[in-house]
Amino acid sequence: MSSESSVRRRLLPETDEPEIKSLTDDERAQVDSIVNQNRSTFSLHTIFWMVAAWMVFDFSDFPNVVVNDARVKGAFLQVGVSLVSINLLVGVYLVVYLSYIRGKKDWTSHTHPALIPLATLCFCLGMCFCVVALWPVWGFLTPFILFTLFMGVVMLATLLPF
Repeated sequence: MSSESSVRRRLLPETDEPEIKSLTDDERAQVDSIVNQNRSTFSLHTIFWMVAAWMVFDFSDFPNVVVNDARVKGAFLQVGVSLVSINLLVGVYLVVYLSYIRGKKDWTSHTHPALIPLATLCFCLGMCFCVVALWPVWGFLTPFILFTLFMGVVMLATLLPF
């Protein structure tokens, strides 16, 4: 047991930094403000996914295909879009309503613990339905097209001011 502690001491050298637990509330707020000032929402992967989504959206003629192409299975697409919309509504409720309107800092400990698994299930099923609906148009490229568009939307959402 002593050899384990000596290895741990060698791997984790002691520093002069105070532990987070020993900081006062004012010191924590000061550290949080410094960390938040240094956090940039723009990064290379954010720009990559947004440009890739724009190119896929443009070159696949996505809106025209979804609205006008007879090969699209409309019933599957409606169910898929409805399920993905439920996912988005749960996200808006948790992030916007609970965090910004109600002012809860830790919305992960909210009174509705089943919302996150529900949103995950709805999103997974919705994407499966969308893939089935659009498969006749793009074939094996359909999951890649939808994933790229999804990542572009997620990266765009990270740039929103809240």
